[in-house]
Amino acid sequence: MDKSKFKPTPILRERRRNKCARFALTDSRGEAIEVIVRDISSKGLSAAAIGTAPAVNEVVRAHLEDGREVWGLVRWAEGNLFGVEFDTRG
Repeated sequence: MDKSKFKPTPILRERRRNKCARFALTDSRGEAIEVIVRDISSKGLSAAAIGTAPAVNEVVRAHLEDGREVWGLVRWAEGNLFGVEFDTRG
């Protein structure tokens, strides 16, 4: 195989919006988690907790600007930073 002609297939990620704003997020008990959202897409969000970040595998609910609520699962956490994968099933 001629490696000079090899072009890797790009892995396309969904477009993300940088969003530094306060955001309403609650844990599975309905208790508010104060956060600043770093970026958001239809699949999830990355945020910084004002206090303690939720634990990995904790279920959270995001209250979106348009009034919708989306459930998600915390997939990673490092210090006060964490990422949520939204439940996108119909």
